[in-house]
Amino acid sequence: MKSGVQILFKFKKKQETDKAKTKNQIIELLSNRIIIMGVLLTALFCVLIYRLFVLQIIQGDEHLANFNYKIKKTIEISGARGNIYDCKGKILAYNQLAYTVTLENSEKTSKIAQERTAKNGKNGPKVTENEVRNEVIYKLVKVLEQNGDTINYSLPMTVNSKGKLKFTVSGSALTRFKKDIYGIANIDNLSGDEKKKAEKYLNSTPEEVYEYLRSGKGGPQGTGSMFGISDSYSTEDTLKIMSVRYDVFMNRYSQTTPITVAANISDKSIAAISEHEEEYPGVSIKADSLRKYNDAKYFSSILGYTGVISESELKELNADNGKYEANDVVGKTGIEKTMESTLQGKKGQKDVLVDNLGKIIKTVKTTKASAGNNVYLTIDADLQKYAYNILERRLAGILLAHLTTADTAGSDKRVPIKDVYYALLDNNIINISRLAKKNAKSNEKDVYRIYKKKQESVLNTLRKDLKTGTTVRKYLSEEKQDYVNYIYKMLENDGILVASSIDENDQVYLDWKEEKITFRKFLQYAINNEWINISSFNIKSDYYDADEIYDELINYIVDALKSEEDFDKILYEYMIKSGTLSGRKVCLLLYDQGVLDKKKDKDCNSLYTGKMSAYNFMYKKIKNIEITPAQLALDPCSGSVIITDPDTGEVRAMVSYPSYDNNRLANGIDSEYYASLNTDLSSPMLNRATQSRTAPGSTFKPISSTAVLEEGVATASTYVKCTGIFDKISPAAKCWIYPNAHGSLNVSGAIAVSCNFFFYQMGYNLGTVNGTYNSQRGLTKLKKYASMYGLNRKSGVEITEYEPHISDEDAIRSAIGQGTHSYTPSQISRYVTSLVNHKNLLDLSLLEKTTDAEGNTLTSYEKKTEEKLKISSSTFDLIKKGMIGVVNGKDSSIKYLYKKQGMKVAGKTGTAQENKKRPNHALFISYAPYDNPDITMTVVVPNGYTSANAAEIARDIYKYYFGKASKAEKKATTALLPSGSDGSND
Repeated sequence: MKSGVQILFKFKKKQETDKAKTKNQIIELLSNRIIIMGVLLTALFCVLIYRLFVLQIIQGDEHLANFNYKIKKTIEISGARGNIYDCKGKILAYNQLAYTVTLENSEKTSKIAQERTAKNGKNGPKVTENEVRNEVIYKLVKVLEQNGDTINYSLPMTVNSKGKLKFTVSGSALTRFKKDIYGIANIDNLSGDEKKKAEKYLNSTPEEVYEYLRSGKGGPQGTGSMFGISDSYSTEDTLKIMSVRYDVFMNRYSQTTPITVAANISDKSIAAISEHEEEYPGVSIKADSLRKYNDAKYFSSILGYTGVISESELKELNADNGKYEANDVVGKTGIEKTMESTLQGKKGQKDVLVDNLGKIIKTVKTTKASAGNNVYLTIDADLQKYAYNILERRLAGILLAHLTTADTAGSDKRVPIKDVYYALLDNNIINISRLAKKNAKSNEKDVYRIYKKKQESVLNTLRKDLKTGTTVRKYLSEEKQDYVNYIYKMLENDGILVASSIDENDQVYLDWKEEKITFRKFLQYAINNEWINISSFNIKSDYYDADEIYDELINYIVDALKSEEDFDKILYEYMIKSGTLSGRKVCLLLYDQGVLDKKKDKDCNSLYTGKMSAYNFMYKKIKNIEITPAQLALDPCSGSVIITDPDTGEVRAMVSYPSYDNNRLANGIDSEYYASLNTDLSSPMLNRATQSRTAPGSTFKPISSTAVLEEGVATASTYVKCTGIFDKISPAAKCWIYPNAHGSLNVSGAIAVSCNFFFYQMGYNLGTVNGTYNSQRGLTKLKKYASMYGLNRKSGVEITEYEPHISDEDAIRSAIGQGTHSYTPSQISRYVTSLVNHKNLLDLSLLEKTTDAEGNTLTSYEKKTEEKLKISSSTFDLIKKGMIGVVNGKDSSIKYLYKKQGMKVAGKTGTAQENKKRPNHALFISYAPYDNPDITMTVVVPNGYTSANAAEIARDIYKYYFGKASKAEKKATTALLPSGSDGSND
């Protein structure tokens, strides 16, 4: 019993001890930090699991809709470009809301490529990002084209009607393009093999550049497959894809900035792209402002146009703390370029939150963009337009006055009607490539059949002549000489005839240049001397002899000529000359190709039935300006008129004819139109007022007069007897009046009748000291006074202008404006402006003021006086007396133009000969009224035959300016024929 109690007691005792021990262990356990943290973490983990369950399962759909909610993006907002106005507030350039298609790099492209690769399986083909990008671009281009829109095609390559690739730029522009794509920074810093490779790339053909961009073939190491464009696309489609990829490539240093694919797209394109946006990764449609120009052709040479900034422009504009980016639009030429910093609006920005698809969910912050400032020009828009139209009408009239049915121009340099027919084809007014199309009109097909017959005959004859011909070059017919000359140039351009390998002192080469040997002998000799690169021939063996290589060369020539559009034009020229292709068929092509409206033009049926001859038809179309001098690009087809305020140097009109539509270049270049401008033989993009130089002819005589009067070589009472021929030099220099003579004249009289003899003597006297004549001495003095009138530098106009050149040869002939004098019309105008001002040498200016968007004046441009004219009043009086005599004197040859107009105009005519085979240049400088000059006018007509034609243009404009033109004259639109003959008195 006792032992049981003891056992029970011991058990209870142990139980209590165990409880105490357990309690102590629990207390110890609960006081352990690790355990506490573990429990806490476990609890938190349970809470996390619960929350994840709620978020993903219970509230999953709700949160999925808001995925990526807090991705922030900054969008730039462009400021509107400032407007451009004329001096009376008429708007010339402004902005218009439109929509553009842009493309930027997208991660989706990579994902699509990966997904398609995975879908193809392990053994299937790998889909590259390039493939996806190219497919997207191709699809985008097709959608745009189907809806009448075009892409911004900036790649300087195209394919001609015969499928041959060609560059659309040349010179420095082509070099820059090749440097960009091949990654050549500065070839001058290279040497050895690196330099040779760079030179090879810079000499690459269109085909080589095309293949390099398409697949990376033939390019520098490390460039990979470049754009990786499949050869399944046509050449035309590949070029379009390539152009978009090229823009992206040129934008590679700012890949977050999208490039513009197409501007001003139609509503149909917007709908088609928006409805299937998932098919166009990286493609966006954005509201944008497009630059628009009123009455574009009248002002494009002054205003210029805008375009997407180039890499070089980006560096230049940002060098002065600019904030331009790779897709910004800037002024490219003209006032748009000069006043870029004024016209460019200030950017704003918008901070937004976007979802995972890039859609804007919320705008966080907006900084408003501000509009650029406005520019007011000194130009009077109405005067500019009237002067342009008068110039065009007068050019048409001069052309008509010299039109002839004869086959040759003759000594009086007339214009054969067959040259007019051919000009329509030569200047691409009629597109010869369309003649071979399946949908060609009946007449087009007839013309093409005539051409094919001619081509077959000529190529057979050429093959025979190249194989066995014995006629030396000198005695070939004019037609065959043209063919041979073309082939020689073609072989040079194709790199077959390697010019750098030719020994120019080689006797056979010299005989070739002097036309003493056959083309066959020259080419065979060139092969033997390794002047011919045979790598392009289809030679399968290394053991071909010279005769076999020559046979392959003949095959190459004949095959190459089949794809040469320019060679086709030579064929057409001789088809027209021989009468094989009639003038009537050529004229009907104008209707076939929509140059003239067949339905609206009543002359179409008369021409077709033969009631109207082709000659009369073309005469009428030129007279009505339905076919313009610019389209024909025959002499004369260009000209300029500059009107200034002699008190300030402000330019009231600066006309350049022909012109172009800058609307088609400003908002993404219309590539087809741009290519046509670059190949247009009348050079419409050349500003004739500032970028065309000519000898001033007799308009320089007032400067020579200044020199002799100021140097004391002559005075008002100094008379020189003109005998008609100046024989103190050899060969003797003739006066324009020879074999007659002017007799005794002083400086005013010599200016009035433009006596060359008098100024020959003055040039001689300027160079004579102590009885010894030195031409350089005379030239130095002439240069001194030409420089006083600013002819040693640019005129000051705020657009691109060529440098002048004061004559440095033959003081005697330089005194009459010949020698090597070469000035732009703007520089001649600046000289006339300062001559009439007679106090100051003034810079010409196109800028009147700038204002902010609200119209508040920011800058007023005052007249720019370079220096005081240190010329005596008596000198100016004598010169002006001579100039009034030119227009109103008893012996004036242009008096008939002005005598009944009631306008007191003073001026100086000028005729300059540049090429004996072409008409002389016509010039007329003038001012009015004589007693109190309000304006000066400079008219220059290259190849305008006679200065009287320039004087008549000026007369017409003076009538308008002084309110003497009738309503009928103001409204007239037809050609104005010259009132006089081609006789020249200067």
